[in-house]
Amino acid sequence: MNHSLRSVCLCVALVAFTMAVFAGTVIHREPMTRQAEQPVHVETFSERSPGHLDVDKYFLEQAERYDRLVAEQAAIRLGAIIRVLVTDEELQAVDNYICETCAGDDTNASRKERVGVVKPTGVRADFSRFSPRAVSRNGGIGANGAVRWMTDGGFVWTAQVVSDGAVALRIHLSDFSLPEGAELYIYNMDGEAFGPYTGRGPSDTGDFWTNSVSGSAAFLQLRLYGRISMEDIQAVNFTVADVAHLGHKFLLPFLQRLDTFPDKSFCSFNAACVQDATCYSSSDYAHIEEARDAVAHMLFVSGAYMYMCSGGLLADTDPSTQIPYFLTANHCISRSSEAASLECYWQFRTSTCRSACYDPVGEVPRTLGASILSTNKTGDYTLMQLSQNPPAGSVFLGWNSTPIANTNGAALYRISHPQGAPQAFSTHTVNTSAGTCRSWPRGSWIYSRDVIGATEGGSSGSPVLNASGQVVGQLSGACGTNLNDVCDEINNATVDGAFASYFNSVSQWLNASSGNGSKMHVQSIVLTTKKKGSKYTGVATVTIVDASGSPVAGATVAGAFSDWFTTSASAVTNSSGVAVISSASKTGIGGFGFCVNTVSLTGWTYDTAANAETCDDY
Repeated sequence: MNHSLRSVCLCVALVAFTMAVFAGTVIHREPMTRQAEQPVHVETFSERSPGHLDVDKYFLEQAERYDRLVAEQAAIRLGAIIRVLVTDEELQAVDNYICETCAGDDTNASRKERVGVVKPTGVRADFSRFSPRAVSRNGGIGANGAVRWMTDGGFVWTAQVVSDGAVALRIHLSDFSLPEGAELYIYNMDGEAFGPYTGRGPSDTGDFWTNSVSGSAAFLQLRLYGRISMEDIQAVNFTVADVAHLGHKFLLPFLQRLDTFPDKSFCSFNAACVQDATCYSSSDYAHIEEARDAVAHMLFVSGAYMYMCSGGLLADTDPSTQIPYFLTANHCISRSSEAASLECYWQFRTSTCRSACYDPVGEVPRTLGASILSTNKTGDYTLMQLSQNPPAGSVFLGWNSTPIANTNGAALYRISHPQGAPQAFSTHTVNTSAGTCRSWPRGSWIYSRDVIGATEGGSSGSPVLNASGQVVGQLSGACGTNLNDVCDEINNATVDGAFASYFNSVSQWLNASSGNGSKMHVQSIVLTTKKKGSKYTGVATVTIVDASGSPVAGATVAGAFSDWFTTSASAVTNSSGVAVISSASKTGIGGFGFCVNTVSLTGWTYDTAANAETCDDY
């Protein structure tokens, strides 16, 4: 168990070295004069948030939560079990993903590391027709779960989710709405317990992914306290929309934690040159402690699969604010639904130099959810704002907008999570003579050679820092002729998206002096469905924010559904900047899209150029 107080938010996207060019690689030399647009020089330095994470208190609170939930659990019986079936073909699609993307591909498109498969379930916990009289004092079944009456007049509802062979589970809840005082939790039988989830969920959209719990079985448990009315009971509603079955690649550190490999510098599954970050100190890199407390390991959903990446917190130039801005790679996260599903694991590192590798589930603090502020394939970046604050004492990394891609020999430093391992440390030097890969021009990307350590699949999105501890880019992957050997720093170059190349696109959030004005834009669009009988309704949850990322309330959002649904509709944003727009109902369901047409509010300007997205597809 890791009891370190450091919190490095390194979102690892197991994608690093699989992404550049493969057999038949084409590498070309290009003039050093080719540069991306150069912004005005702006820089800021790292800030540490107040306080510190009390690790003992964190584990004590989780233990107390777990003990209470187990003590109150309603007896599981037939009718309260949601069973997920995963086929061999689906598991092979996870395990063989890297190999499938390597053969015969001579492009430099990035690849994320699959670690799990998402299975639709669509089990609804609908209490609108629930009758307490149907449940005896000894308990019973209701709303697809087991029900138990409590001595305080309230009740507990428990459902078990099972997916044989899973090393961890994560649950997608939609149409989530609980009355005041109601709480939902997720836990396993190994002491891991998370929640409560209340109201309309962590992001106030009624749609979110829970925390992950290890093992092949998880419990969802609803608690209503005290004397409750039928109105309160019938106001409870949510759907277990999907279940993520996480495979062995997600918990490699855990599965091999008891093994020792004297010939390795780090975990058994890492390349021999990958270095344990705990073995390095400020004498090796003056800003290593700041980096550790700013980087996180990421888990998120993209399409029908779960993936891992890395990312880090960024500071802005306003010393009075600590908005949880978070930087990762575009090839990791580029859609609002992916950002909304993000789970960040903080302080995931070994306790001492070369001590046992371990898994992060249940071991380290986490945050759920994020919204995209800006993203682009050019520069391979995504800037997000986390939905929850990182642990106390976290560091928001400084940054520097001065181009560095053509500064030969400039020193670079990084912490990442290669293949989902605890924090690894690597150093690099900018190499302007390295050949460039197709679609990754120097200037928009930084080419460097490894000096200490290396990156692997799972390191993608990790911030790369200069000698002053400032972010100058984030990992895209590698370019070279021997990508199967990540330790070959001669024939392979490490490639980072250049912060300088896209600074103008993110400055409205990071640079307070750029001025916000009364401008608003679309931060995210999340599409879901509601089902009533045989009728389906498309739902677009649109978040509107100002230039600083703060929610804009009272704005009218108008847009149009397309394909399966063809409705034009509008809604007004709430205090969280969220407008929920519904289509007309239709029998059956098919693919559909939604585009925002206008956003209007007296005294405000709708800045379409700042939209993180204007349309989304379901």
